[in-house]
Formats: sequence, structure tokens, C-alpha cells
Amino acid sequence: MRLVGSAITIAVAILGFAAIAQQTGSGVSQPPAEAPPAPAPPPPAPTNGSQSQSQPQVDESALRYFASQGDTRRVNAEIARLRALYPNWTPPSDLSQLSGSPGAPPPDPLIERLWNLYREDRIAEVRAAIAERQATDANWKPPEELVTALETVEARRRLTNASDTGQWRTVLSVATEVPGLLTCMNVDVLWRVAEAFARTDQPNRTRDVYTYILTNCATPAERLATLQKALLVLPEPQVTALLQFERRTGDTPDDFGTIRDELARRRVERASLDSKMTASADDLAVVERMIQTSGEAGPVLILGWYNYHHNNPTRALELFKTALDRNAGPKAAEGYAMSLRALNRLAEAETFAYEWRERAPENMKIYLDVATALLSQDPPPRLDTQVVGRIVPVVMAQRFSDAAQALGWYSYNTEQIRTARDWFRTALSWKADDEPSAYGLALSTQRLNDRGGFNAVVAQWRSRSQRIADLADGVNPATGRQAVAAQPAVPQPAMTAPPAMAAPVETAPPPAQPRYAPREVAVERVEAEQAFVQTEENVRRRQTQARSALGRNCAITRNPSGLSADAALTRGWCLMEANRPLEAVNAFDRAIANGSSRTREEAAYGKSLAYLRKNLTSEAAIAAAEAPQNRERRVELGASILTQRALAAYRDGRYVETLHALSERARIVPEQNDLLLIRGWSYLKLGRFDDAEKVFRAVQQTGYSEEAAAGLNAIREVTGQVRY
Repeated sequence: MRLVGSAITIAVAILGFAAIAQQTGSGVSQPPAEAPPAPAPPPPAPTNGSQSQSQPQVDESALRYFASQGDTRRVNAEIARLRALYPNWTPPSDLSQLSGSPGAPPPDPLIERLWNLYREDRIAEVRAAIAERQATDANWKPPEELVTALETVEARRRLTNASDTGQWRTVLSVATEVPGLLTCMNVDVLWRVAEAFARTDQPNRTRDVYTYILTNCATPAERLATLQKALLVLPEPQVTALLQFERRTGDTPDDFGTIRDELARRRVERASLDSKMTASADDLAVVERMIQTSGEAGPVLILGWYNYHHNNPTRALELFKTALDRNAGPKAAEGYAMSLRALNRLAEAETFAYEWRERAPENMKIYLDVATALLSQDPPPRLDTQVVGRIVPVVMAQRFSDAAQALGWYSYNTEQIRTARDWFRTALSWKADDEPSAYGLALSTQRLNDRGGFNAVVAQWRSRSQRIADLADGVNPATGRQAVAAQPAVPQPAMTAPPAMAAPVETAPPPAQPRYAPREVAVERVEAEQAFVQTEENVRRRQTQARSALGRNCAITRNPSGLSADAALTRGWCLMEANRPLEAVNAFDRAIANGSSRTREEAAYGKSLAYLRKNLTSEAAIAAAEAPQNRERRVELGASILTQRALAAYRDGRYVETLHALSERARIVPEQNDLLLIRGWSYLKLGRFDDAEKVFRAVQQTGYSEEAAAGLNAIREVTGQVRY
């Protein structure tokens, strides 16, 4: 291959002197630190179509073939290639001289066929035809220009394949071996070489290739594409420096405006992630223009986060809403929720973030943060039943200690002391060094007169928490709402109110299950025997009275919003008698909203019973707290709620939760035999065989011999031991 003229100049500029030294034997062993960009090739000296005697003879066979085919594009490309190889060569002014001029020797049919195959990119067939001819005529040689063209095509293919497969060293090796590829005729090759330099940590060489293209190549689309590629691999200052090569005049001027806009967008994006960085007014105006002129979500998100991190949540909220409208997805939802939180619109933020919580980890995190802030306000907000009901399961599933602590303080400050204690314990089980939760646990156990629990907290934390030590020493007795001052600070304030909430569930990985599958205890019988909890006689009396008062009107579906509080209460009890508990809830809600304290108490009681009838225990617990209840009712409802929780957990195989609910229930009412059986089977399922045996034997002594014997037999089968 010939390495003369501008091809060597280009290669020196792009690949460095060392690469060319290997080809020319010049002895140069190291490239310069910075190879300057190559100047455009000097114009060729006119020769009137003749060949200088000091130059090797130019093989114009390819040019003649393309001219004979009328392939103007190929003719022009071949002229450019020959000029690059032979700077002093000038093509004939009349191209017709190339195709069948008088006196010219007749073309060789084989040469015509070879060029035709080459034109069709059937390179392997060209090689095969050449080999076949040389096998019959050892003295025959293909035209030198055809050989060069074949080698160039094959080299381009090797380089392209290496680039496509990420073999960057091979790309540079091929480019070094065939510098004739590195011309404006092969801009794609130049781009690939530039990327290879970038991928091998040679950014200055990458810049040199792009500089060569912008200095020497004229096609505007290729020049713009060159800068677009530079954006992907070069540092921003080097891309900015390349803008100086923009051609603003001439027949084909450049327009690098999109590159400048992209650089401005990147600067704003960096500032959008760092509140200490400020974008210029010009750059911000560019991004604003992008938002107006395109339907893309990217610029909207960038400007949204910029405003959020630069203390303009109102504008950020507008932008994130626009991004959501443009289907920006979880990132836009995250920003929208965070902007609502920053604006102290926590109720809206919780509702919105809940819908997006499972779209991405960031969305779950912001939901938990918002829920924590919502619960942590002082005074405690009055939250809708559904809000607390959806917060609790998410907190449990995610084991988020901050939210568990917030639920603890929320419960404490709304006089749900037992529930508060459970949440503080749960928070500590997830984060053992959480001092605010430990303090909350100390306060709640003291309020409940749980001396054992209180002493355990004090023993563990006295040396680490002065306020817990003071509490133990009587310096700061827990009375009323003093816990509010002890509540830890939260990231954001919030707004909105208090019903009760579901108590947390103890979570622990159960040990290996026994292979024995115990028969189900009589769960239905347990449910039937809750009359003492719900005082069925009183409930039936209320329902009968309501039915008598309303008669057939109770069966007619109607909206209770127009009823008085007392009429709504009566309708609620009538609907309960008709076994339509969810309709009854709406009637009781009306009575709670507008009734006297006595009516509200009765309605909250009825609403809680309605939810219990549908096994909605969390909702029942919340409803019970919507109006103060006397001690008898609190015990009734609490026991009923805990019974249903225990039964539901047992059915689902959640035996730790079953035991937790049963233990809570046993603190307020005696435990009946059927529930004791459930406790025994739960112990057995968890591998606590000694505990299970004690329970079954206790039940056996009260007359439930058959069911207790089944449990004892199960223990014997699992352990292989006879129990006496």
C-alpha cells in the first residue's frame, strides 16, 4: 500500500508519529505528547491530465470503469481517492476520455468483471476470481488500484467489526496499518477511531480526530454529528473548544446551536443536583425554551429539580406536574411528592406518594418519609381512617423504624398508650440503638403501670439516656401530654387528626415447621363465643328498637347525609340488624359527624361492631377511637378486635402474630379454651414444644380432652417422645 501525500499527513495528525514510524521505518519510537491537527491537503498542481515523470504511473482503471457505468458518485469518490494518493495528479477535464476514447486499448473483460463485483461489494468473489486467473497465468497481475481498493474495503470491515465488538486496541491497530482510511471519505471510520482513543483513555487524541474532521471535512451534517459524538466522550471544556470551528458563512454554513443548548442543559442539570451550584440566567432560559419547544420530559425534570433544590418548591411542583403529564414516571412522582412535603401539604403528599410507592425504591422511601412527617405533627393530626389503615401495612412490610417510632408517638399523644408501647417495641426491634423509641417505650410502660417492662427499659438505657434515667428517678414523671416535648424532631412539619391504629405485629423468622399437620381447632366456635365481648343482648336490643322505629324504611337504600344525627344512628342499628354492616358504617359516620357526645359514642361503638362483622379489624380499632368509650366497651371492643386478629393470623400461618394478639387479649380478658387451643397449636408450629404441652395439658383439665389430646399426640409425633 502506498503511504504518500496527505494520507501520511492525516495519519501523523491523528494517530501520532509512532504509528507512522512503524510503517515507514523512520525510527521515531515515541509520539509527541500533543499531535497538532492536520492542515487541509494543499491543492494539487495542475498537470493537464498528464502524469509527471517523477510520480509513479496512476492506475485509472477503476475511474474508467465507473465512468463507463455512468456512476457519478463512484467517479467523484475515486477522483478524491487518487488525489489523496497522488497530490500532483489531475483528472482529465473531459471524463468521456475515460470511457472508450479513440485509440484506447480495449478493456480487459476480466478487469471489467472484477470492478463490477467490487462495485457490488462482493469482495470474496473478487479475490476468488483473481486467484483463479493467477492460477492459469502466473504473470498476470490485477490492477494496483483494484488491489488497493480491496485492501481498503477489507481493512474498513475489520475496523468496523472491532469497533462494534468493543475491541478498541484493534481499531487503532487497523487504523495505523491502513492510514488511507483516515480521510473525509470515511468519516464513520474517523468517528470510530476517535471513540477508540476515548475508550483507551486518550481524550486528547480523540479531540485531535474531531478537530481534523471539523477542519477538513465539509458536509454540515457530518460536522454536526461529529460534535454530537464529542458530547458523549469528551469533557465539556473540550467540546466547547471545538465550537470555534463552526462555519457561519459559505454555501453550507454550520448550525451548532443544538450543541450549545445541550451544554447549557448539562450545566443546569449539574446545578439541579447541588444546591450550592447556581445556573446562569442564560442557561436557565435555554432549558425553559426546550420545555416550550419540545414535548420531552427530560428538560422539565431538570428544571423541576433545580427549583426544588434552590428553595422554590411552588415552581418545582408545577414542573413536576408537567413532567408527569409527559409520562416522566417515578422520578417525576418523587419530585412531586417531595415538593408537596416542602410546601407542608403533607396530607396531599401522603395520598399521592402512596399510589406511587411500589414503582421504584425512591418512591417507597419518599412515601415512608412523608408518612412519618404526617404522623409526627404537634398537635397530632386528625387522620382519615383509610390513611392510617394504609400506612401501617407499608411500615410493617418495609420495617421502617422512623415511621414505627412516629406511629408510637402518634398513638401516645392520642391516648392509645398500649398501641404506643407496641410500636416503640417494634421500632426498637428494627433499630436497637434508637433512643427516642426507647424513651417512648419507657413512658408508655410507665403509663400502663407495666413495672416489669419499665424496669427492663431503664436497666438497658439508664447509662445511655439521661431522660430515661430521670424518668426512673422521678425527675420527669409521665403525665398527660408531656411526651410531646420528648418527641424527636422530624424532617418536615405536617398538617391534618387522630383515630386509633392497628398495633404492630411482632415479626420474627419462625423456626423449622414440624412435619405434623395439626387438625384445625374449632375457629368457628371461637367466633360464635364472642357474645360476652360484644354484649350481644344489648346489641340485639338496639337493633330491634331501630327496626321497630323504621319498619320497612330500613330496607330502602338511601344516602344518610340528609339525616339528623339521631336518625342516622337509628338507621345504622337497623342496618346492622339487616346484616348490612358497610351501609351501617355510612350511617354511623353521619351520626359521629353531627351528634352530641352521647350520640357520637354510640355511633363509634356501632361503627366498630360493623367493621368487626366484616373482619376489618384495623378499621374497627380506628372507629372505636373516634369517640370516647366507657371502660366496659373499651374492653369489649379491644378483646373482640384482638380475637379476630389472632384468628386471621392463625389462618394465614402467621403464628408469631397469633401469639402476640392472644397475649394482648389475655391482658384485658380471660382466655377461653378455644383460644388456648389456638395458642397451643401456634407454639407447636413454631417448635416451642414445651410451651405447647403446657397449654394442651391445661386445656385438657378443663374438659376439652379430645382437642387437647390431638395436640399432645402431635407433639409426640414430632419429637418422638411420649409426654406424661
